[in-house]
Amino acid sequence: MKKYYITFLLAIFIVSCYTEDKTVDPTVMPEETTIGANTFACLVDGWIYVGGRYFYRSRSIFFGYDEASNTIEVEVKVKDIGKDYDYLAFTINNPDTPLANEITKCTFTNAKWFDSRFSNSVIELGNGMVEITRFDKKRKIISGRFYSNDKGPITRGQFDVTYLDY
Repeated sequence: MKKYYITFLLAIFIVSCYTEDKTVDPTVMPEETTIGANTFACLVDGWIYVGGRYFYRSRSIFFGYDEASNTIEVEVKVKDIGKDYDYLAFTINNPDTPLANEITKCTFTNAKWFDSRFSNSVIELGNGMVEITRFDKKRKIISGRFYSNDKGPITRGQFDVTYLDY
């Protein structure tokens, strides 16, 4: 009986580490907001990728603000592959707080797609522009849009997240 009890507890632990939020539709861009709704979506080479659906041991949308270098590191899990996942990562450089009813422009660099199906291969997505629509350091909310420079693979993207300081 003890063996079954331990197996049952182990199964509950494993299931609790991985959850899927089925309310997040991976085929539709979420509504663009500025309230810290923890939404992320982008269109890459004609395919929609949405963050927030897959959780495995941590947040699926991570934005970390480094005040010393004035950068925001972004990592978003966008596709579940069994025990692995694909994710998109990039750095937002020199974000600034927009004035009321205005947009502040900055850049993103080193955008990469990490593909777990092919031994964690990395696909370079290049650099681009970010339009910050809200950067609230008190409430730790950042919202905006982004797209690749010239004819890069990221046609458009959007985010509205709460971030972590580090």
